[in-house]
Amino acid sequence: MSAAQPRKNSHPVNTEDPSVQEQVNRRVYEKRGTYKHYLSTSLRLSEAACFHEHRSHIAGRDILDIGVGAGRTTHHLAPLARRYEAIDYSADMVDYLKKAMPHISVRQADFRDLGMFDHASFDFIFASNNVIDALSHQGRLQALNESCRVLRPGGILAFSCHNINYKDAGASPRLQWSWNPARLAINGARFLRSYRNYLRVKPLRQVTPEYALFNDPGEYYACLHYYAARATVKAQLAESGLRVINVFDGLGQLMPEHRDDSDNPSLLYTAERAFR
Repeated sequence: MSAAQPRKNSHPVNTEDPSVQEQVNRRVYEKRGTYKHYLSTSLRLSEAACFHEHRSHIAGRDILDIGVGAGRTTHHLAPLARRYEAIDYSADMVDYLKKAMPHISVRQADFRDLGMFDHASFDFIFASNNVIDALSHQGRLQALNESCRVLRPGGILAFSCHNINYKDAGASPRLQWSWNPARLAINGARFLRSYRNYLRVKPLRQVTPEYALFNDPGEYYACLHYYAARATVKAQLAESGLRVINVFDGLGQLMPEHRDDSDNPSLLYTAERAFR
């Protein structure tokens, strides 16, 4: 699996001056040992459904795995790909994956700047774990533009993101009760950790007509993530030259536009680059 030759990005992105949101998130994701929280090898139901639906863009094709973490999705995508490339902006994640899977092409890179890859390099781009939601609003749009640039015509971008219509979006931490004293003690410790983070990050939360920034259960409420409705995501993709094909819910079922999505903390979108 050979890597693409580095090239100069025609639209360079300033990644040296991150927004407050990105500063908050990087402090979490770049912490030493963060990879230990991402050692699972299991696919989510939505991901399995997505891979099955778009297998013709995966098997024997060129794949870019963004926000690869500790290689959870690598186990499923790399064996099928003709060429597999993985990136993550966390040095801790990249260092771990290089040691754990030395045969995999993985590098530290930013979703907003894929300048090391040529135009039209990939048939399938996957960004799991709501990785795009760690970026600022402007950074998100840059990431979608870059995805479109490195996709081949007819190629697929698949990514998950938080759903602002979720019934508990923006909710504060809650203690999970258990009659088992040991389990209750563990739950209590998690609740206290989460609530401290919630109070610390809460002043940075935002709600706009287009999106919201909430600190949510991921990473014990220490991160500040982007939440948007399906219509907003669809419009952002269209502006970047990508057309939504499917939306999968948490059970891996297709989500028609008219269907209520309030039970879904996040949704998985697949979008196609236009043939032009």
